[in-house]
Amino acid sequence: MKALFMPVLLFLVLLSCNGQNKEERLKQFIAANKADIDFNIGSRPKYFSVKTSDGSIFNSEVNKGKYWIVFVYQIEGLKKSEGYDMVADLNETFQRFGDKFPIIGIAEGFSDDEEATQKLFKESRLQFKQIDNTEAMNKEIKLKENVVCTPSKILIGPDGKVILNVCGGKTKSLDDELERLIIQNKQ
Repeated sequence: MKALFMPVLLFLVLLSCNGQNKEERLKQFIAANKADIDFNIGSRPKYFSVKTSDGSIFNSEVNKGKYWIVFVYQIEGLKKSEGYDMVADLNETFQRFGDKFPIIGIAEGFSDDEEATQKLFKESRLQFKQIDNTEAMNKEIKLKENVVCTPSKILIGPDGKVILNVCGGKTKSLDDELERLIIQNKQ
């Protein structure tokens, strides 16, 4: 919702500005919606440091020179649905690979009840640290990134480049790549 609502609103505001041509308004719109952290394949996301839901600080720079994983998901995904148990899926990947690859989660979406949000984090029982990147009327997002679908599973290589970015339930393609990396590093 955030990914669609804010850019559309900003675009409409920019269109209504008098005295500017369409090209200038379009440039402003693009600049205002540019991600600070680029998770597209081949990009090098800038380092970021942010407080996690448990109060500790996550600094992505500590993963420099390592393969590491970012999961991005909607806050509602922390609740099991009829068709998909995201928490079980991500925890399974963490149990299989968390000792070899650092993992961080980023929860997104609109959440105007901070107490309920924190309760969701605690009750979800995700086994890796999570960043609360939700927004509300009096709460801004912490990280401005360009993930367009969730849940997203992003693998960043030792050189800092995104080498895999897959979207949707089940982490099979990510798990397969992690298995391949483990086998490759044993040789």
